Amino acid sequence: MRPTIGITTYHTHADWRGWREEGALLPWTYVQSIRDSGGNPVLLPPGGTRTDAEDVVSVLDGIVIAGGGDIDPIRYGAVAHPKTEATAPDRDEWEIAIADAAIRMNVPILGICRGMQVVNVASGGTLHQHVPDLVGHEVHTGPADGFGRHKVRVITGELLRGILPGGEYFEVPTHHHQAVDMPGAGLTAVAWADDGVIEAIESATGFTLGVQWHPEEGDDMRLFSALVRAGELRASQHAVESFPDTVPDLLAEA
Repeated sequence: MRPTIGITTYHTHADWRGWREEGALLPWTYVQSIRDSGGNPVLLPPGGTRTDAEDVVSVLDGIVIAGGGDIDPIRYGAVAHPKTEATAPDRDEWEIAIADAAIRMNVPILGICRGMQVVNVASGGTLHQHVPDLVGHEVHTGPADGFGRHKVRVITGELLRGILPGGEYFEVPTHHHQAVDMPGAGLTAVAWADDGVIEAIESATGFTLGVQWHPEEGDDMRLFSALVRAGELRASQHAVESFPDTVPDLLAEA
């Protein structure tokens, strides 16, 4: 059975038949990356409560928290930097609730760019609000209308090194101006750019992984394949757990 992988979406305006309306949108590369890796993607629009998030997470085999805009610094106890643009409070609340529920329920989760930052904030971590102030250059930001490139090295940890061998020095698609500062509870930094920016975090147990780059915009699908494999394991465990109760009930009804 192909595992069901939820992907969070943007809440933004879009043109529908020439009408400008609100929409739940997502770059197609996320959807295709999950499908090509063997998963069934479903979209998770923002706006639900924490209870809604728990209900949604409980029926999924894995989750991708997608990239996007800045998280409101109030979520991690900071004052907004002049360059911070926090414009999606409903998305902040929803995705932090999704990440928190996934971590507590041990549902495999992959945070991408903003998604890595969401996982960190949900775990009590903090963010650098403007990376150029930290490193003195704009390499991480990339062009205004696309993705830049820089190299990353996986140094430590177990989960990411099992997917991308430790010490591997590889180029990644990048577009961000914020990054993880202090990792949250239970999370460890495991990969860095040459300038010291944290490029990946992971948990010591389970499959909780965040990467600062955009694998959906590249050719290396190993992260998505690993998430789907973890989702397959969760799906198979659910099938075994539900078998004794569900099947007899169905047969009795028949």
